[in-house]
Amino acid sequence: MNRFSALTSSCRTVFACLLFCVLLAWSHYAQAEHPVPTILRGPAFSDPDELTDKPESWQQQPIRYREQDQGAEVVLLLDQNIYPGLLPLVQEFARNHKINVLVREGTCGPAAEGINRKEVDVGGSCCPAAKVDRLPGLQWHTIGISPLAMLVNAADPVQQLTTEQVRDIYRGKINRWSQLPGVGSLYSKDLLIRPVTRLHCKFRPGHWRLILDHEDQFGSRINEVGTILDMVTTVAKNPGSFGYLENWQLLTEPRFKKSLKAISINGENPHDLNTLKEGRYPFYWVYNVSTWSSDHLSNPKAQQLVQYLIDQAERIDPALHLVSAGELRKKGWKFRGNELVGEP
Repeated sequence: MNRFSALTSSCRTVFACLLFCVLLAWSHYAQAEHPVPTILRGPAFSDPDELTDKPESWQQQPIRYREQDQGAEVVLLLDQNIYPGLLPLVQEFARNHKINVLVREGTCGPAAEGINRKEVDVGGSCCPAAKVDRLPGLQWHTIGISPLAMLVNAADPVQQLTTEQVRDIYRGKINRWSQLPGVGSLYSKDLLIRPVTRLHCKFRPGHWRLILDHEDQFGSRINEVGTILDMVTTVAKNPGSFGYLENWQLLTEPRFKKSLKAISINGENPHDLNTLKEGRYPFYWVYNVSTWSSDHLSNPKAQQLVQYLIDQAERIDPALHLVSAGELRKKGWKFRGNELVGEP
């Protein structure tokens, strides 16, 4: 080897070492700035002792209804998932007590904003409270929980999966139905799984985060949709799709009843609520409502209404698959006051 060739080889070696060091340093930097989650299942609940700080001026601010809500004695803003189940009981309470109760339907975001702006007496969400939701002078109450249904198209032969298979499908480790033991031979080898997600309330514990903790853990092939209806419609129209659903009421609608099915997980059928209340079915979502406890914010009628919802939860439409807070207490689920804060 001549001197020029030796020099060229030496330069390449030095360059390769420098490149390796740069890439290694960048990798450490990227992981520090954007750490890759290592735990698959996310937290089910947040710490009820961790409150969000608010200035004294905010804490002293009274409840002020919106102009269009004036005249109401109690104002509620409920997430779309819990609205269908709670509305009949709310209306019944209002009739029995002859009070003017106004109920608005939204999502967890607007419900939280309504509370933060102090425009409503009662907020409602389908997620456990995050730290940002735990405000001074605010109490949380759990009405119950409902299974998070794992959905497939009714034409698909799969009847059950394991928790690990569900996670591997969403992680992109399982891409074809033919990879699944037991049912793989019933599918075409070329049929790709079409995982569908609705990654709402990313900073709140529970709900889809019980599948995978962080959006970065989901594979690149997921089909993310914006609404519950989009989720259901996508799975109903496309054999081979895989999704999840909070609102069981949609499964009973004529347009979806014959085109969707909720499958078992680890052999536990989500239609059998004993599997959920005993902690054997792994995925669920929460009926949570909040009320004000501070003297200058508390509305006694709102407090009475929420207690009525808790006491009458077992009368909620069975089609919604609710397990009441009372039933959860019997099975050893952990509560802080009226709020569900831990699994059995």
